[in-house]
Amino acid sequence: MKQKKYIFSFVLFLFASTILLAQKITVKGIVTDEQGLPMPGVNIQEEGETNGTTSGIDGDYQISVNKGSVLAFSYIGYVTSKSTASGTILNIKMNTGAKELDGVVVTALGLKRDQKSLGYSTQKVKVADVVTVRETDINNALAGKVAGVQFQGSPSGDFRTSELRLRGNTGVLYVVDNIKVVSISDINPESIESINTLKGLSATALYGPEGRNGAIVITTKRGKKGAVSVVFNLSSSLENAYLFPKFQNEYGGGYSQSFSKYTYNPASDPASFAAFDGQNIVDYTADESWGPKMQGQMVRAWNSWEEGTPEFGKLVPFSPNPNNIRNFYNTGATTRSSLSISKGGEDFSLNFGITKTNREGIVPNTTRTQYDVNLTAEANLGKKFKVFSTVLFQDRQTTGYNRNNLILPTNASLRQWFQRQLNMDDLRNYRMNGKIVTWNRTSPTNGKSIGWNSPFFDQYEQPNQEDNKSFNGKIGGSYEIIKGLLANLELRKTYIGSDYYDITNAWGGAVIPAYAEKLQITNKDEVSGNLNYKKKINKFDINGTLGFEYQFYNSTYMQNSTVGGLVSEGFYSIDTSVSTPLIDNKKYKSRNRAGFLTASAGYDDFLYIDASYRNDFASTADSNDNKLSTYGVSGSFVFSKFIPENKIFTFGKIRAGFAMAPQFPVMYQTSPIYVTGTTYGTYPTSSTQSIPSNPRLKGGNREEKEYGIDLKFFNNRISLDLSYFDRLDNQLPSLVTLDASTGTTGTYQNGGKQTYKGFELALSGTAVKTTNFEWNIGVNFATLDRQVVAIAPGINRNIIQSGNSNMGNVQLVEQVGQEWGAIYGSRIERDANGKAKLTASGAYVRELGVYLGNVLPNYTGGLTTSVRFKKFDLSLGFDFQEGGKYYSVSNSLINRTGVGIETVGNNDLGNPKRDPVVNLAGVSSPTATILNSTAAPNSGGLLVEGVDSVTGNDVAYRVNTKTYWANIRAITEPFLEDASYVKLRTLRLGYTLDKDVLKKTPFQKINVAVYANNLWLIYAANRNIDPSELQSYNTATTPFIETAQLPNSRSIGLNAVLTL
Repeated sequence: MKQKKYIFSFVLFLFASTILLAQKITVKGIVTDEQGLPMPGVNIQEEGETNGTTSGIDGDYQISVNKGSVLAFSYIGYVTSKSTASGTILNIKMNTGAKELDGVVVTALGLKRDQKSLGYSTQKVKVADVVTVRETDINNALAGKVAGVQFQGSPSGDFRTSELRLRGNTGVLYVVDNIKVVSISDINPESIESINTLKGLSATALYGPEGRNGAIVITTKRGKKGAVSVVFNLSSSLENAYLFPKFQNEYGGGYSQSFSKYTYNPASDPASFAAFDGQNIVDYTADESWGPKMQGQMVRAWNSWEEGTPEFGKLVPFSPNPNNIRNFYNTGATTRSSLSISKGGEDFSLNFGITKTNREGIVPNTTRTQYDVNLTAEANLGKKFKVFSTVLFQDRQTTGYNRNNLILPTNASLRQWFQRQLNMDDLRNYRMNGKIVTWNRTSPTNGKSIGWNSPFFDQYEQPNQEDNKSFNGKIGGSYEIIKGLLANLELRKTYIGSDYYDITNAWGGAVIPAYAEKLQITNKDEVSGNLNYKKKINKFDINGTLGFEYQFYNSTYMQNSTVGGLVSEGFYSIDTSVSTPLIDNKKYKSRNRAGFLTASAGYDDFLYIDASYRNDFASTADSNDNKLSTYGVSGSFVFSKFIPENKIFTFGKIRAGFAMAPQFPVMYQTSPIYVTGTTYGTYPTSSTQSIPSNPRLKGGNREEKEYGIDLKFFNNRISLDLSYFDRLDNQLPSLVTLDASTGTTGTYQNGGKQTYKGFELALSGTAVKTTNFEWNIGVNFATLDRQVVAIAPGINRNIIQSGNSNMGNVQLVEQVGQEWGAIYGSRIERDANGKAKLTASGAYVRELGVYLGNVLPNYTGGLTTSVRFKKFDLSLGFDFQEGGKYYSVSNSLINRTGVGIETVGNNDLGNPKRDPVVNLAGVSSPTATILNSTAAPNSGGLLVEGVDSVTGNDVAYRVNTKTYWANIRAITEPFLEDASYVKLRTLRLGYTLDKDVLKKTPFQKINVAVYANNLWLIYAANRNIDPSELQSYNTATTPFIETAQLPNSRSIGLNAVLTL
């Protein structure tokens, strides 16, 4: 009986223990980030159970779990945190520390991969670095943040999109949610969630020929689980021009240092002009500043000759206006406001955003209004079927900005040809007494320009208008056929429509009025589908994708322009053309289809191999030979798996890859086309292209080998990514010049060969990290060596691009045996001892067609740093470049036209440089050149020393200053500038107000910040010009000729982000 009691008691104890162990408790708490801010949407899972929830908008959660169970808190970009549910209150702080090595990145075709499994180089960019500085150009925001990227920006004061050169090539492919966008300017930075750069062919093989120059893969924002999130983002900034040449302020407009006198002619001049006889007048026809010294002499200004105006008949002091060029430019302003709404659940996610940007440029009457709308939606229609869609729409209207000449006439006038006494405020009044007048007037009685309009006339009377609309979108679905096997289908659409209305030359200006209208419409449609399989078998992870892609491209270009002027003053229309207008209509079509396959395998989380293969068929190639095969193989070995865990070394991986990517020929290079021309009488005309087609032409082939190592130290506090690539471009098409007897200028032939080799380094680390303070640093560094091995059979030299005589006759050349981008031109010829050879007139002898340098830099890089102290945050972004050259037209003209600072001051004798050259006999001449030994002690002019070009004897001349600068401008070398620079591009200082402070408001969080872009050019060899933002003569290849550079600008603004 007692034994039964013991048995009964033991069973009761076990039963009670089981009940206690299985006792349910309700756990609640708040999830916060490292700054103590609430984190909505954090996944909370009871380990070993299907039970789970997500945190609310305040970071709060509540979950019923077994007492003593383990709760796992996870969120993208944060380390998964695990805690035991021992009580009813459990608050969690999430950590962004990189303990979580298996970071997920988006690769080609939108496939998501673990970072450690990749055998090729990729580099993620923090989206905060792009969005928080309120940069409207994504490429600008990427400057200095990716190793191997050379930034080629347009001047910050204009509206052009900058360009990136990745591993020595432009033409980077931009992919947004798997949509291959035509122009990155059509994408709103506000919509971006992640950015990943795919640098090499192994990474981009699945994109085929389109991805051969690298790809930037962008993912837009998705809705997160939890309550509805509403975010307002407001910013406003001011922009000022800040880089100007150093102008002289001693001598005014004219070609000589004496004033002309007005002589009244009663036969032709108005009677009211009689009183002006004998007055000093400025040489209005001169567009240079070699005139009289500005000492306050009373003169007749350009605007004093129009009867019926307040200025008529007035004499004004002939005095310098030191800031006249600066005063032309406005204080620009940019306002940007956006609204983002997102919501997610178990079976859906939705994100909607709309942004409005208003920008007034620093150039008068240049404005841009832009609307961006983005919508991303996903939904699970059952357990196996999912649908998704992305819509990106932009409406952009730009006024006053001439995309063709880049405001060239205005800036050429101000920066290169001008009169230093001119008052910029006077120039605003270019319409006087019903007539258009200008400072560069024909004569006192004729206000019509002989060359230069008022810069305000150019900007206000020629308000070119561009209306641009773009749509990038996709719709698709995926279906899980069986576990691990997913079928995907996407339909993608890109549309770009651009209307351009160009008052090329307005009524009353220096040239015959002209008007043009342009319309360009681009449509690109894609259909893509694939089967994706994932399977884990013991220690093996297997992934495979098999798919297809069809692409249809159509572009229409129409341009109508007037000929011979306009018949109706002030009415700009094609119908008002004096002669038959020129009508140009072009249509481009191409088709492409492709099939692709990729497979990857991983073993025990340390050994991985990838292989990709793609076949493309394109209509731009010979129809009998139009298939190209792109493939890539890569692998990685995580050797840190075999190193015992320690406090210093955390992770290590070596990787290697090989890939090949051919290229199709450019459209219509393989088949003849006809181009419309001007009409002959009433008959239309057309002609074939000047360079005949070649049906056997290939686009060339590219092979690349890449090796790298990724290392992490001190629990991932320090990360190092080092890559080396070796690329070969073979059978490149080159233009071969033909004899004129053939009836054509040349033809394209295959045979070009170039090599690219370089190192890329990305180093990042957390220098200091405490509860209230954190300091992060990132450094990028890259080198590139691009050599020309061959051009075409029998051709060893090819001129890529050249400037005319006004551009120093400089040439960008590819020469067999040299680095690509060689710059050739003229330099001062010297004897064996290095002495300059001089002519009998004291001019330098030119040595023509010599190598002067290279356009490519020796290395590029950047540095980013961010500091967080409690609720304050500070971030800075630098980028730099060492080496490279460019030719500056502005610097060659600024002294030639007498506006530059180097044309004034004292010479070696202590006399003003512009004083006449005087010989020992006291005879002076404003333009003479004499032997220096015969110059008087009071002589002006410049000392030029060297050797006689005929005899070789030492010689020295005293040369008139104006003559000296006219002579030296004919030589390329003095105006070839070093393109090295160091720049502080971005700065941001912010403060966050959290929920504790905002209890009585509807806001969950408010962040306010001061930000600045393009803040400080720390170093440049030529302080007048920012080498990273050249306004180039031609950007078809690379900026290497600067012409009429628009001043750079810096912007400083305020930003507020309000989260409901």
